[in-house]
Amino acid sequence: MKPVFQHITVPVDGSSASERGVAFALELARDGGRLSFCNVVDPTLVCAPAALGTALDPGPMLGVLDDDAVLFCARAHDRAASEAISSDTSVLHGMPIAAIESFAEHNGSDAIVIGTNGRTRLSRAILGSVAEGIVRRAAVPVVAVHQDDDMRTGPLAVALDDSIAARAALDVAIRIAAARGMTILLLHARDARSDLSAVNAMLDAAAQRVRAARVTVESVVHEGAPVDTVVRVADQRDCCMIVTGTHGRAPLARLVLGSVAAGVLERARVPVVTLRCAA
Repeated sequence: MKPVFQHITVPVDGSSASERGVAFALELARDGGRLSFCNVVDPTLVCAPAALGTALDPGPMLGVLDDDAVLFCARAHDRAASEAISSDTSVLHGMPIAAIESFAEHNGSDAIVIGTNGRTRLSRAILGSVAEGIVRRAAVPVVAVHQDDDMRTGPLAVALDDSIAARAALDVAIRIAAARGMTILLLHARDARSDLSAVNAMLDAAAQRVRAARVTVESVVHEGAPVDTVVRVADQRDCCMIVTGTHGRAPLARLVLGSVAAGVLERARVPVVTLRCAA
């Protein structure tokens, strides 16, 4: 056995979703990986009342937030130490998404694991979401763990099409499956008008790549909308994880055009691994 990722950045905030993220990161780092826990103190949350004319000294509140951040990171660090997994902690300051993205880039992480409450599309469009923002912007694979995810023992599902993003996601899936002795389920949601022979050729080529890494693989094709199909089949097959690529669309484009990765992230009840691709 070997770690799925060598160095993982794990944002923590003391929530139940964060705790699930820490637990999953520990599993991925087992057998030699390293974790970097971080908490982001956003000064704008404290300074906003002053900016609106309210007489408020932000200093004491910032101190409380800093103390909480240290505590959250220390708890995660102690948990890692109890499982003999190497870790370090950092308190960051700034806008959460940008701070986490920069932190992971500069510390050399090859993945980010983050807990998410799985907000609905409407509230995410209005309020934003740190987890989804990280998915949209991070240059490394992002593992989003919902606070109510099921613990399953089935294969690792890969949402596959002929895009560059999907091919990159398959590479990540192979890496995970090879490290943990898992089976990969190649899953394609087919439009009724698509060329079935072309679909089968794509799946055959992907399966050959998986077998070349000495990983067991099977393929399934179902007609239907991509998000509905991926989530439904993953549930039916007891899949323990879903891996998908994303083009990292901006929020407005995503709201208008939709996004398979965003939809799967919202609806799945197992951890979702995404890999952003600019192409």
